[in-house]
Amino acid sequence: MRILLKIVLAGLAVLFTACDSGSTIDAKSLSKTKIEAEKRGFVSTSFVLLTTDEKFIGFKTAENGLDFDEFKGKKAVIVDIFATWCPPCIETIPKLRELKDRYKDSLEIVSVLFQDDKTVEEMKDFIKEYQINYPITMGEENQKLADELNVTKVPEMFLFDKNGKFVHRFVGNVPKDELEKYLKIAIED
Repeated sequence: MRILLKIVLAGLAVLFTACDSGSTIDAKSLSKTKIEAEKRGFVSTSFVLLTTDEKFIGFKTAENGLDFDEFKGKKAVIVDIFATWCPPCIETIPKLRELKDRYKDSLEIVSVLFQDDKTVEEMKDFIKEYQINYPITMGEENQKLADELNVTKVPEMFLFDKNGKFVHRFVGNVPKDELEKYLKIAIED
């Protein structure tokens, strides 16, 4: 059964590089894999995200990025907006897991569950199945953050340097070498 599921997921991955939360998949829900360099301006808003292991990740948006309470000055941060029903999101997990292992002292990854009605127990099973080594957040604050970041399709990732300055936005299933190229910039700043 698992092999069949993996084959189906792989087949869908070839067709789609990003998903939206609609019940049907059509041309509007597709996003080409791309890396978008853009200037971001954020309105100052405070967020407290709750992880599946009942820890809090607090931060506020600042004009040029996110001001993380726990990571500022210590680690670059990837905010990964994803859903469990999205094949490109699932394909991204091994890349993020590998990056987290490689840069454990200088990188934090925060995965934000987007429009996905899962229980904490279901998410814990998901984390175990995919051997996820970074926190996943759940709850109403996730949607507020996604709205602040203008997320309409998943996966979308936002990279911030050690000081919380916005570095880069990634949409779709991005190659690991592209992620790493920008990650090195974020870590060195």
